[in-house]
Amino acid sequence: MAQIYFGLLYKSDFRTMKKLILSAALILSVATFAQKDELKTLKKIYSKNTISEKDLQEYKTTSDALESLALEEADKVYAKFYKVMYPTVVLASKGEKATLQDQMKLYNPEFIKEYGAIINETIDFEKKSGKKIYSDELVQEKAEFKKGLSALAMNLNTASKFKESSALFYSLYTFDPKEEGKSLKNAAILAVQSEDYKLSQKLYEEYADSDYVNNDFTYYAISKVNGNEEEFNSRAERTKFISLGSHEKPRDVKNATKKHEILKILALLYYKNVEIEKAKTTYDIARKLAPDDEELKQGEFQIYYNSGFALLADEDKIVNEINASRADKAKYDELLKKRIDMFAKALPNFEKAYSIDPTDENTKTILKMSYDITGQPEKAKAIN
Repeated sequence: MAQIYFGLLYKSDFRTMKKLILSAALILSVATFAQKDELKTLKKIYSKNTISEKDLQEYKTTSDALESLALEEADKVYAKFYKVMYPTVVLASKGEKATLQDQMKLYNPEFIKEYGAIINETIDFEKKSGKKIYSDELVQEKAEFKKGLSALAMNLNTASKFKESSALFYSLYTFDPKEEGKSLKNAAILAVQSEDYKLSQKLYEEYADSDYVNNDFTYYAISKVNGNEEEFNSRAERTKFISLGSHEKPRDVKNATKKHEILKILALLYYKNVEIEKAKTTYDIARKLAPDDEELKQGEFQIYYNSGFALLADEDKIVNEINASRADKAKYDELLKKRIDMFAKALPNFEKAYSIDPTDENTKTILKMSYDITGQPEKAKAIN
């Protein structure tokens, strides 16, 4: 390691250091004033009712510059805010001339996620700092954006465009994950309806692990009009309807109590996508959550029973080869062993199926046969 020499500093050295410190402070001061100017420019353009092409160019240039200048927390937050908001400023600049295609550009999944995140970050920062600049406007904008996105997703669902509707509901969830857990549920259900089972699996995995399922509630109240219990998107929405006098008898249900139903669907999707071991594990977890659920019981039974038979797919072929090889003892013995090994691999699946439903006659028959072929006659006799 190189030695560090601590020498004495002479007056000239102090003068040099002082100049360097003053220079650094001056640079910092200039940068601070510069970024304040950038913020003022962006705020002015952002707040305009009519935005010109020149405004757009200035907004973009200024936003790009501010990103590298921002040093303080507030400046960094607003630098991100103005950058993310650029597409909304572009749309606003078109005014009444904005087409449906122009509007649809704002429904890009990546933009929606980033848009939601920066809105929440800005609102949280202004709440923490105690200085409201955009909070009230953003809260309203957030609500209106969610309302528009939800309406579009519902319209696509009504038109049987399930995959497109699923994508928009998922975007609604990424826009506001704390409040839109139900939109993730809708996205997963609609993906199944679209018969895209790979996408369905991915969404149901995310849904099963979500905070909405594991820590949130579903809110119900009874309609005074028809006497039916109805589900609400949030506690606040339900409170509003109760205060209006249209509903009564509120009831909260912890979503985790229904997790076994989500896992039931996820297990079926794993099976559909030929991820058999994941399906088995998921059924096992679900049955521990709801041991008396008959559908879960039958689903788990079926997957083990079918898995066993899948491993015996070549059994008829091997039996025919065995019968044709009686004259060739070496080959005959080899094929016999191959058949025994095949049943040995299938056996744990039949045992599990039998443990789930010991009354099923087909399971008892194949289990007895498996025990006999693998040289376990006593176990075969014990099956009643």
